[in-house]
Amino acid sequence: MFKRLASKKQRLFVMIGLCLLISDIVAGTGRASDAPMVPSPEIASPITPEADSGPIPVSIQHDESGYRLYRAGQPYFIKGIGGRQYLTMAAESGANSVRTWASHDAGGILDRADRQQMTVMLGIWLSHKRSDYLDGAYRKRKVDEVQRLLNNHKNHPALLIWALGNEINLQGANTPEAWQFVEQLARLIKSQDPYHPVISVVAFDHLSVANIAVHAPSLDAVGINAYGALSDVREMIDSTAYNGPYIITEWGVDGHWEARHTIWGRPIEPTSAEKVRYHIDRYRENILDNRDRCIGSYVFLWGQKQERTPTWYSMFIENLPGGEMLAASCPTVDAMHFNWSGHWPANQAPAVASMTVNDKVADGDVKLNPGEAFVARVAASDPDDDGLRYVWQIMEEPSELSIGGAHEPLPGVLGDVVDGHFPELMSNAPNKSGEYRLFVYVLDQNGHVGTANFPFAVNIPSSLKADTNPPVPENNTSIPPS
Repeated sequence: MFKRLASKKQRLFVMIGLCLLISDIVAGTGRASDAPMVPSPEIASPITPEADSGPIPVSIQHDESGYRLYRAGQPYFIKGIGGRQYLTMAAESGANSVRTWASHDAGGILDRADRQQMTVMLGIWLSHKRSDYLDGAYRKRKVDEVQRLLNNHKNHPALLIWALGNEINLQGANTPEAWQFVEQLARLIKSQDPYHPVISVVAFDHLSVANIAVHAPSLDAVGINAYGALSDVREMIDSTAYNGPYIITEWGVDGHWEARHTIWGRPIEPTSAEKVRYHIDRYRENILDNRDRCIGSYVFLWGQKQERTPTWYSMFIENLPGGEMLAASCPTVDAMHFNWSGHWPANQAPAVASMTVNDKVADGDVKLNPGEAFVARVAASDPDDDGLRYVWQIMEEPSELSIGGAHEPLPGVLGDVVDGHFPELMSNAPNKSGEYRLFVYVLDQNGHVGTANFPFAVNIPSSLKADTNPPVPENNTSIPPS
């Protein structure tokens, strides 16, 4: 199907391998930027004594200027990542905290974060099923889990915050019984650990925050996951009876449920250059500008996952097409380096501004006949004038669609990867009717990658709708426990 432009084995990712490993990867030092500066708030360097020296006290205090998080007596604005990988690069980019969604390997992530002088918002997974909160056996298992975590980790110097549940409001558990159980767990933690705040995390929802104010008053703050709705979080919080601080516990580009869809129902993903703009603007306008109640945030996702595409939320690309077991960082990593430190990294990822098929953009709802020839073009540049390589791949659209960020199988790959040095691909549509997506990965020689993709259909009727998930209530891309 593809017409090969160059051998896919042609020094594929050799230079990337020198710079990035699938484990923690190291970023370069920064340089001044000629873009407008968006400095992060000043915070003290974390204090990291030996693990057996006891807890570092963390508290949330309120004064005439609003709410502020303190650690070891010093202001501590959370500059966090969602994900367990690439902690060295996170720390060198200016991040200071890691969020987990569940408690598996709690000791491991606390130790790894501590080595990077970072902290951990330790997640405790709670069910999304309403019936579980009426089940005494389920409640006992969770109480036992929390007690084990307290026994083992409440004094760890990297522990920052306990986080009870993630978006239990989405799938039926936004009930008084569920929030009363959250309150029970919060009281249990606070009775044994006076040094670390306790929160619960919800998807953007007015009713959930109102329920927390009534049924879980012992929580020290509320975590809010929001993507396209990030700009509405402050107004929503202010409109409820809840009068405490909040943390943006997931944020990034618009969610796939919020994006424009093709006429056959597939979401249209922003290019990596467009994602940079989202990350810069939203951090300044919706996080830093609300510091009287917002005490920090965790960007999503510091890693890679398949959710509608393998690139939508991913800030790293792993197992790049071509079969090499390597990873590369995306421009959104550079954007967060800028947000956290006030300057850009020494070497930046390629900027992919746009992509067309037969001179049409994705909004053009491109349909092709089986085997029809097409030409794809990508507009890309490199901030450092690095030479660029273009890796092209066609994938089927996913047939199994996850809800709430659960596991979604990687779709099938068609034909060969095309690897070359030209921003243009001449190829043919698949011979089989269906829905497909053309991906391009634009690589420099320094372990960075820019991305774009283009959904297209082959010989299907205009009335076909593929994505039947509810477009608004889904509202999350969270990682369930493994």
